[in-house]
Amino acid sequence: MKKAFTSLSAMLIALSAVSATIDYKIQSVDFSETTEWGDLKVTFVRCGNNNIYTFSTVSLDGVEVNHTRSSNNIGGFLADGWWMGGNHNDGKPNARTESVTVKVDGVELPKKRATVTGDVLTIEVENEIFFADEAKFCTERITYRVSGNSIEVSGRHHYCHSKTLNVEKYYPMQSVFVDETEILTPGGLCKTWTELEPVSEGKEVEFTRASAPGFCTFVEHSKNGYQAVYLAREGLGNREWVDDDDVIFIGNSWGKSYHKCIGDYAVSGGQQSEWHGVYSWFREPVTDNCRNEADDNVFEYGAYIDGEPVVMHLSSDGSMSQTSGISEIITDNGIADFACAGEGFISISNSAPKAHCYNASGALIHIGAGRLECLPGLYIVNDLRGNTLKLLVK
Repeated sequence: MKKAFTSLSAMLIALSAVSATIDYKIQSVDFSETTEWGDLKVTFVRCGNNNIYTFSTVSLDGVEVNHTRSSNNIGGFLADGWWMGGNHNDGKPNARTESVTVKVDGVELPKKRATVTGDVLTIEVENEIFFADEAKFCTERITYRVSGNSIEVSGRHHYCHSKTLNVEKYYPMQSVFVDETEILTPGGLCKTWTELEPVSEGKEVEFTRASAPGFCTFVEHSKNGYQAVYLAREGLGNREWVDDDDVIFIGNSWGKSYHKCIGDYAVSGGQQSEWHGVYSWFREPVTDNCRNEADDNVFEYGAYIDGEPVVMHLSSDGSMSQTSGISEIITDNGIADFACAGEGFISISNSAPKAHCYNASGALIHIGAGRLECLPGLYIVNDLRGNTLKLLVK
């Protein structure tokens, strides 16, 4: 298997790269950061039918790729026939944001406008969600950690209604991705890229827990880039509150895709649940072997976890692993024809005009074809076409 190094090297560079810019306006927060995977801008504000504080728009390289003007990314609950939370209400709000705490690199920002720089923006939101009888259904705590090209999200619910209620559906991580043209669900129905038909009822992509036991991530593609939505296999992400024959994913449903984590499961006051996942946006994947059934169906992309850049590795069975260091990189055996090393130099052929060369510390030292004079040591060269070499300069 070939594992491209491009975004992993970018990850190592990012540790010393320019920090993100956070424009704090108290009622809203804008996060902007330039990464090798794209320039990300995210806006947090109260929005939707319930005026919940969440990310309202995401832009990649200056183009909007996600929004919440008509829906939501962090979903609500359907319990005993009643939708509540997120963007759901029947003309009367049934959820509200009680508190918002904004931190940059762990330090809480004072309640005044400011523009600051930092590596990780953390926004802690506490919401109250109410059932049809106007009694509180649960307290919802959502934490967003934004860095690089990703929004890492953790959700926790404390259920408190006096009655046991049957939660028919809960979609924690949804996706209002703009103008998607095709979808990939490793380990699920769409093991290779699947072109989406015009969004209309009856043409959704769906599969059950039993049919896709390893599924945890769906990836969407448009002319403006990619969005990956990873739900960790922990807490509700283990799908223990969904029956084997129940659907765990819905795609192409009126412009949205959904991770489902609760299906016909009764909750009582005093119970709690948790989940954790990551939204990532990128211009191009690291590795995409998912165009043909005959390929190994491996997909890799750059993301940020816990404020640290990683490469997310999706296998054909849907399982996810993370690569975070140069020693873990698997490269092509032997010497490919696009680069070679000599005494004090590396030569990159014209067949790899966009090649990236990195030193052993992960620093990008050269882009493009040509001869590169360099000190003795280990180097990585990636041709941006899925081929990677480790070269030893003497």
